[in-house]
This record gives sequence, structure tokens and C-alpha cells, in this order.
Amino acid sequence: MKDCLLKALLAGALLASGLLFAAPAAGAPRELRGRVTAEGRGVAGVRVTDGHRFVETDRRGCYRLPAAEGAEFVYLTLPDGYEIPAREGAATLYRRIDPEQPAHYDFTLRRSAKDMTRHRLLLVADPQVYFEQELDSVRRAAADMRRTAADGMETFGVACGDIIGDITRKPLLFEPVRDALAESGTPFFYVFGNHDMDVDARSNDYSKESFKERFGPTYYSFDRGRIHYVVLDDVFFLARGYLYTGYLEERQLRWLEEDLAAVPHGRTVVVCFHIPTWSRAARQGEWGKEEANKVLNNRRALYKLLEPYRAHILSAHEHYNENYRPVEHVFEHVHAPLSTLFWQTPWSMDGIPAGYAVYEADGDKLTWYWKAVDYDRGRQFSAYAVGADRRKPEAVTVNVWNYDPAWKVRWYENGEPRGEMTQYTGYDASIADYVALHSQEFKYKYIGADRTEHLFMAVPSSPEADVRVEVEDRFGNRYLWSEKEGYTSCPAAENPND
Repeated sequence: MKDCLLKALLAGALLASGLLFAAPAAGAPRELRGRVTAEGRGVAGVRVTDGHRFVETDRRGCYRLPAAEGAEFVYLTLPDGYEIPAREGAATLYRRIDPEQPAHYDFTLRRSAKDMTRHRLLLVADPQVYFEQELDSVRRAAADMRRTAADGMETFGVACGDIIGDITRKPLLFEPVRDALAESGTPFFYVFGNHDMDVDARSNDYSKESFKERFGPTYYSFDRGRIHYVVLDDVFFLARGYLYTGYLEERQLRWLEEDLAAVPHGRTVVVCFHIPTWSRAARQGEWGKEEANKVLNNRRALYKLLEPYRAHILSAHEHYNENYRPVEHVFEHVHAPLSTLFWQTPWSMDGIPAGYAVYEADGDKLTWYWKAVDYDRGRQFSAYAVGADRRKPEAVTVNVWNYDPAWKVRWYENGEPRGEMTQYTGYDASIADYVALHSQEFKYKYIGADRTEHLFMAVPSSPEADVRVEVEDRFGNRYLWSEKEGYTSCPAAENPND
């Protein structure tokens, strides 16, 4: 701090002597200054941004940043090896710029005793809380997350947008949702979603104020271990009723371009935002059926920026689970909502139980699985015996919650292997039957089950046959089911043939 103060005093003396020009002309950028410290010592090389451009702290931890016109925050790219600064469970890497106060913003970090080469991300999609009584379910999920993180591995969370359900209801529930997730004991980063918009704003620029007041900037980055994480805001408000579209403004793209310039090529980069880049229609080549509010419309620009990296996109919004590669270097994960069908059912519209995704990093490598609340980690699919699924009464049917094409879904009849089960598109039995029985009790009459592609079926030679299902994920973990034994699992490390 003393070195930074000396610099300021020297600059003042030079101004007084006339060796430097006086105050900048009207319209010139305001300079932001400050110091980043840990345990009282300056931290060098920390990237500081105003959401437009970056500078790095010098060897004493000092930075000087000309603020762009309209800049609202000054904030850090949190370096690896430091604890996540948090307030009431929400990450706080930022300071809000106050034009009426001196432009000096310091940041204090704390070194972590943990090795972050191995770490864990808990991804919560669409909490979307409408009413206070729904917070009990969020707390229940938070308790489950606390158990998941109990092994001591470095763990953080990302709430991937739609924190609340209805921004016109008062009081706003941002803080109660934040407090409920904080019961996980895990610091959370927050993503802006379309349900978080101020719908009475006159333009997109002003539609994020309620969110920013509580969670800071809507795009930022941080490092954990060897992985670079980026949060973006791809919800663009059209200021006509509730209309919005999936779009990244040029300001964000330029910021991201400069952010990634500091990341070595070949590294793993994880990008989180609310609206997915891709769609089922796109995968089927039916481009005219894509809906502008369900996809990132300028996705090609993002894919281009991510070309030098092994990239993963974590998104939400669609209320189902899907995993795919829209382009070769990008793996996109769309996540089912914690809120299921707006808290009216135990499952989301594709039959996935309420839960969250778990991503575990080891160096540059990521593995992942779906963690259903109150289920064992070894439960990764739902199976229905012959006659249990009224849409396929002659078949054993399976819903593989987090399926991607690298998974294998095999079946055995009376101990004999029968090969791969047949994939099909249809309705999960649990959610479809529940909706049929209870939809009249729902607060929202327009919701219901939807078709999904991660279903599988097999028709045994006899309804009395002993059928066993074996599901293997892309990492070699095996998950088993039979009507007699129920669900069991065999982690990859325990597979005798590996």
C-alpha cells in the first residue's frame, strides 16, 4: 500500500510543479487505481478489468486502469491458488465504481492451503424460485451438495441463471435463494438468466440492475487449477414485454477476446451462461425451426474465439439434460433444472430427478455426472420393468439422465448378453404418468412432460425373463439395474477388465 501511495504522491507533486498536465479533459477516461494483496503483501500479475479492458498488477500488487465510459465495476480474474472471496455465499471479485468517490479500489485475497489441481464444480440450473415455500427444496439440495463436498476437495458452485421465477413479485427472492444455496457451505458464482431481467427497463443495458445490485458484473472469469472459467451473459432483452433473445454483445466478445489472450492455447476453458448455443432443430438440420430465444444466435463468433482451446460450455434454460458437440473443439452440456417442472413435480420434463451436475477436474481433464438430490452418486438412470411403462408395455425401458453418444446401454436376458438397447425418442414414464395424474393441481396449467432422446428399450423373449441393464458412461463407470436387485454401480477404478 505504501508503494502505491508514494506513486500517487509523486504524481501529485509533478502536477503541482507543472511537469505533468492537469486534470484530464472532459470526456477523458477516469483512472481506476488500487492494490491487490494477500497476507499484507502485493500480488503481482493479477488481471484487473472494468468489463472493457484489462491490466495486470505490478510486482507490488498495484494497478492503474483507465475506466471506459459507462464502466460499472472494477473486478479481478481470480488467480489459481487463492480462496474465492465471498459474501453471504456469493463470490465477490468486484467493486462497484462510485463516480462520487475517489477512484481507488483495493482487493484483499487469501492464499489457499488446498491444491486446486483437483477441484469440483457444482452446477445448479434454473433454481427459478417463485414462492418462499419452494426455498425448503433449495435448502434440501444445498444439504445434498454439502455431503457431496464433504471430502475436502476444493469445491465451488455455479448457479446458471434464472435464480428467481418472477421478478415482478415482491419482495424479490434473490437473497433468499442465495442464502439457501449458501447452506451448501460452497461459494457460488451467479449467472444472469431471462427470469432475472428487469422487464420494465427501457433497454437491455438497464435490464440487469436488480441482478447487478446483488451479484455484481454479469460477465467475468477466474482460474482454478489448470482450468480457466468464464461466465458470460447471453440474455439480450428486447424491451418489448418479456421478449429477449440469445445474443452476446460486441462488448462482451471483445472482452472475452482479451481475457482469452492470457490463456495458453491447448488449455481447458469452461464457459458458463444461461441460453444454450445449439438446439435439437440445429442437430437435425432444421435451421428454420430454431427459436431465437432458445439459442445463442451469434454462436459462431463464440466458437471461433474458443478454437485454440479444449472448451466446455455449461448452459441451462431448456429445462432438460443434453450433451453434444456443436463443433469439434466444443462440448456443450445443457442442464436440467433444480426446480423440475417449476417445483410442481419430482422430475423435470425429461424425467430427470431434481438435482445438479458435478464436474471434477484433475489437471486439464474434466469428468462429470448428474447428482440427483437424496440419491446415491451411483444412480445415473431410471429403469422400468416390462409393463411398467404404459407407452412400451412389452419392453424394459431406460432413461439415461446424462447420456451422450460415448455412453453404452446394454442389456442381458437370463444372464446372456443381448447387446445394445435401442435408443428412441419419447416420454419418460415417471414424469408423464405424474403429469397425467396431478396436472389439475399445478399452479401453471401449461406445463407438462416433454419428449426426450435419452431413452432406451429392449423387448425380452418372455415377460418373465430375468433382465439386467448395464449402463457405462464415457469414463468407464458402470451402473446396473435388475428387477430383482435394484440399482447398483461399479466405478471405473473397480472394473476388473480395466
